Amino acid sequence: MHKFVFAILFFGLSEIVFSATLTITPTTTLTAETSNNTSGAPTFTGQPNGNHPAGNASKVQTQALLYPGSTTKIYAHFMPWFGSSNHVDVGYRSDDPTQVRRQLDDMQSRGIHGVVIDWYGPRSFENNATILVMQEAQYRTGFEFAIMEDVGALKYCLWTPGCDLTDQVISDLSYVYVTFQPSPRYMRLNGRPVVFFFGLEKYPQLDWNRIRASVPGNPIFISRNTVAYNYVGSNGAFAWIEPPTLAAMPSPTYMGLDYFDFFYKIAQQYPQMLTYGSVYKGFNDTISSWSVDRHIAQNCGQTWLATFAEIDKFYSSSHQLPAMQLVTWNDYEEGTALETGIDNCLSISASALGNKLSWSISGAENTVNHYTVFISKDGQNLMPLTNLSPGTRTLDLSSYSLTQGQYVFHVKAVGKPSIINHMSNGVTVNLGAVSAVTIQAVTIQSPKNGATVTSPVRVIASAVSTKPIVAMQIYTADYVLAYQVNSSRIDTYLRLSPNTYKLVVQAWDSAGAYYKSTVNINVATTSTHTATGGVSSTGGTKLW
Repeated sequence: MHKFVFAILFFGLSEIVFSATLTITPTTTLTAETSNNTSGAPTFTGQPNGNHPAGNASKVQTQALLYPGSTTKIYAHFMPWFGSSNHVDVGYRSDDPTQVRRQLDDMQSRGIHGVVIDWYGPRSFENNATILVMQEAQYRTGFEFAIMEDVGALKYCLWTPGCDLTDQVISDLSYVYVTFQPSPRYMRLNGRPVVFFFGLEKYPQLDWNRIRASVPGNPIFISRNTVAYNYVGSNGAFAWIEPPTLAAMPSPTYMGLDYFDFFYKIAQQYPQMLTYGSVYKGFNDTISSWSVDRHIAQNCGQTWLATFAEIDKFYSSSHQLPAMQLVTWNDYEEGTALETGIDNCLSISASALGNKLSWSISGAENTVNHYTVFISKDGQNLMPLTNLSPGTRTLDLSSYSLTQGQYVFHVKAVGKPSIINHMSNGVTVNLGAVSAVTIQAVTIQSPKNGATVTSPVRVIASAVSTKPIVAMQIYTADYVLAYQVNSSRIDTYLRLSPNTYKLVVQAWDSAGAYYKSTVNINVATTSTHTATGGVSSTGGTKLW
């Protein structure tokens, strides 16, 4: 928030004395900017498979990692099984309505459009949590959910003598039709509900013709990997890598990108079918009860970024990827959980010399979206001062109109989407009083005051200040903006109809001070002169 105090002295029409004082109004706290802001349990302290403790994760929108102009729908693959005795304790129960609400809040804050729920059938623990997701989703605009029938849903049938697997799938999907698909938040394409399948290819005896003919609602069927493009009754495929064992990893930094090159190349051959891409941070199943020691390295956030870049290799604003899954929101047991944030192995340190704030980082800066500089009077209650691009390492504090006193500055390295944020140490700086800014002049060399001229009218003007000039503008009658330039000099032509005009040239400096000069002119008949290109050499833009 800026509070401006004006002291104006006129010297002809061109000299103004301007001072501005920046008022510190805290909008956040150091605790809020560094503590857990995810739906991960506050008690979750991390796991040896690479899942980060519940941290302060970037809420930069996930879409920012996709190609410019992307309209891709982004879904989180969701595991609703925690709290069951079959799974590890992650600090919450998936069938807790409050936890479900926190998770959907967190997903939406990261720009996620919905969830694909790993579902184990009507009699499963996971079914209760799925119902809670459906109930919570109904209150959220633009948020969808869909069922992915996991192969584990067939275990009850496998344990029952005489049970037919095809009949079981039909029964399960009929339950989905009655229980979930009536929801206005259920995922649909052209009015048809979407159903995913995971691992059912394990049972070639399934009669997909009978399943397709018997299941109500005419659902869209999507199965995993490129073979799904050729399944009977299939409408498309979703990408889902099978990670190698540790012994079979090609290298310690293996990311699995060769899989995506293959999957997306094949997908191009089936433009009439649906393709769901995927991205992940890594994989490590060593703490799961079903572990076979499979691994994909996280590489301090580089795998996350590289799997997004694979999509960008094959899709663009003119060739959109319809949708994708984040693998996974919360599969803690396979080391793919995104919920608590992605570790980029980065740290940041700040210091100050005089009025110059500086910072350095350890780690890969390509995982940083931007830096936010915070200012404080007490080191705890903070106000964002500015956001700066990666590559920036200093900030001149004298460019801000701050009263004399002691301030504490922090610099936050805000990660790219879902990557952990990092806050620097606090730096105490004693600043002297900032004096009033004296503006020397804005001078209009042409046209002269009172002159009669022909159109187009050449306007030449310059501005001088004790601070750098950041912009100049020309206004005509009734303060109609006619031209602007990010420079301290104007040299351009204006096409004006015959009339009398009050031309105002106004300038701003980097401290926010503005000042102007005015001439009154009479425009006679239009001449045959042609302006060269209509844009000045200073790079301005004509607005008429």
